[in-house]
Amino acid sequence: MMISVRLTVRRTGLLRTAANHILLRTTTSTSGSSTMEIDSYAMFSRNQYDAHRLTRDMLEGSMERLASRCKLEGDEEPKQNQRRLLADLGSADGSSSLATLDFAVHYLQKNCDTIDGYPLLNIIFEEHPASDENKLKSTLESNKEWFERNDITWDVLMKSFYEPLFDRDSVDFLMSYICLHWLDTTDLPEGESISHWKTLGDENRTEACDWVHINEATAPLRVQEAWRSKLAITHLAKFLALRARELKPGAEMLLVMVGHPHEFVTLKDGTGPLTRAMKRCIGKGKLRSEILDKTVVPYFLRTVDDVRAAVIVAETFEIDDETPGAKLELIDCRSIAAVTKDDDNGMDGIFDLFWSIHVHCIQAASPTEVELESIKAESRQIFDEVYDSNEGVPSTFVACTLRRRQE
Repeated sequence: MMISVRLTVRRTGLLRTAANHILLRTTTSTSGSSTMEIDSYAMFSRNQYDAHRLTRDMLEGSMERLASRCKLEGDEEPKQNQRRLLADLGSADGSSSLATLDFAVHYLQKNCDTIDGYPLLNIIFEEHPASDENKLKSTLESNKEWFERNDITWDVLMKSFYEPLFDRDSVDFLMSYICLHWLDTTDLPEGESISHWKTLGDENRTEACDWVHINEATAPLRVQEAWRSKLAITHLAKFLALRARELKPGAEMLLVMVGHPHEFVTLKDGTGPLTRAMKRCIGKGKLRSEILDKTVVPYFLRTVDDVRAAVIVAETFEIDDETPGAKLELIDCRSIAAVTKDDDNGMDGIFDLFWSIHVHCIQAASPTEVELESIKAESRQIFDEVYDSNEGVPSTFVACTLRRRQE
């Protein structure tokens, strides 16, 4: 049975309005990168590179199949100015993206060794418009030799990935690492902040001070289920439908997101380190309770089942009288256990990564500078209490490969 979903976006005429149910606005967005301290995150994001390394086999598979498509589609004689389009969504400062793309391009070329010349490539690096475009471009420009050696052109696209990005049927391969757990914060009532999401399943905010991450064990189950159905599954489904329209028939996307469980969010006793720190500050008289009440981190750590559910819901999104999400097939979906650690900086590096991810979410609740510093100091103390820098922080990633079916 088809579920009719209403979807509106800023680009007039691209997405069709269908009857009934869900309204998703994609005008100005504060999702994802704008909730993080980008400069600091870029410095310490290498501590999450396990997400790239542990999914190499999935990337290899996509590159092997892309090489086969190149051969079948007549790339034995590369055509002038006709380049394959690869896209990286959520590039941050570009350093991790380039390391992974270097692997991908090398593997693609290796599997095209029977071709007289490798496929010509153009790579688009997408990043949230609130991020530092100059920092991303600086990283790419400093790798000019790599682009020239491989005859690759590139460009930067500063847009939210919860809106249309590319022309229809134009993308040959798309990848996104450690981004899609961030939700689309334009999906809020007019004038509301992300704190409004604490009322989902808890209209009177009776338990709003029990959690800041929805995946914490202390978040009420009814609230978690409301987030899962109304936000996490719906937002990912929207993303998938938009990308399905932009992929060429037969093209694939590899998506890797932070998954559940993750000890940055829930410790062994169920409370996350940030919630625990803020409660300690309140108990010491260093933080107003309303700051904890208003603080919410707008991401959802999905499971494999959540991703599978989103793929099904994606089939219902209509774009130009079509449902491109129905053309997607899930090739692989897996949960990957990993460890977040910093061999160079120890616990300082692990904590700085954590703080860079979450600090803007706290600032959105309007604490004073003294309150913010108290939260930071208490959080750092908790890290020393509960984590071992030699062992790192246990984490999970959910990775999936999807392909648009051939027409």
